[in-house]
Amino acid sequence: MSELESSLEVVRFAGELDISRRDEVTGALERAKAAPAILVDLSEVPYADSTVLAELLRFHAQAQANGRRIAVLIHSPQIARIMDYAGVSATFPVFDDRGAALTHLTGTNAT
Repeated sequence: MSELESSLEVVRFAGELDISRRDEVTGALERAKAAPAILVDLSEVPYADSTVLAELLRFHAQAQANGRRIAVLIHSPQIARIMDYAGVSATFPVFDDRGAALTHLTGTNAT
């Protein structure tokens, strides 16, 4: 296992993510910020509002400034559309396959 792979942080969310969960999202992302590679797993999220998307964009900017790699995993076509409309998917890699996301982050064939 590579050093990057062993240092991969997965931040998982489930359920609807809206303004009422902003602090939870911010806190979870903040705890992961030191990892060299972070997978934000939204595969069990059916809805995310603009406050959560703004947190993802803020987190990405900080991570990028510190040389961290980020990928987002989503399964919901609705979330994919929302992220696309908001321009989030143009900012950092979005995947619908966990293995592909991990491979992107680690440079290995992780599952």
